Amino acid sequence: MSNGLAEILKMALMKHKGLFELLESHGKFLLDTNCQSCNGLLDHGCIALMTSRTAIETMLEELAPNLWEDDLDRLVDFGHLISPELELKVLPTLMHGEAVNIDMAYMTYVSNDRGFLTTAERNRIIQRMKNLELPVWHHDFSLNPVKISLNERLKHSEGLQRMPLPTGVGTAEIFNDIDDEVLERAFKKWCEDLCTEE
Repeated sequence: MSNGLAEILKMALMKHKGLFELLESHGKFLLDTNCQSCNGLLDHGCIALMTSRTAIETMLEELAPNLWEDDLDRLVDFGHLISPELELKVLPTLMHGEAVNIDMAYMTYVSNDRGFLTTAERNRIIQRMKNLELPVWHHDFSLNPVKISLNERLKHSEGLQRMPLPTGVGTAEIFNDIDDEVLERAFKKWCEDLCTEE
């Protein structure tokens, strides 16, 4: 359940503050009921149904205009920069959504280091991940695969990083100018703060 909620959280962070707030206030209920109960009602309907519908609509809104991926600037790539390397390295102990979430946690620190997110916003996002029972750090996620993944991305993205980063809760932009110094500082801070969270 947490694995799937990571993908919902991704869309919330990139495009939908209201969806993030739904996960914030009802995430535990969604986990405990496996998104199968409509006992938790909002004024306007079932929490599980509303969460799923909002996530799907948000994903479609992002993907539908770019079905053939003519535009390589994709917010849905958030959490997919280093996660493929991590996922392959530690299969089968880490599920896809868990690897994506670890990537998103690190990138949240990158965004904070660049000043796109406040420390309060960064901490709020990390706390949401923890409350959804998602991993936010892994000992096999090192700086070397980060740099390898970025180099691979440059090769396949017309020489641009095309790095989606949150610029607030529910807003994001694509960046092409995240240098090694930022990545290293953010990595160090991320490890200092979260290395006991595995």
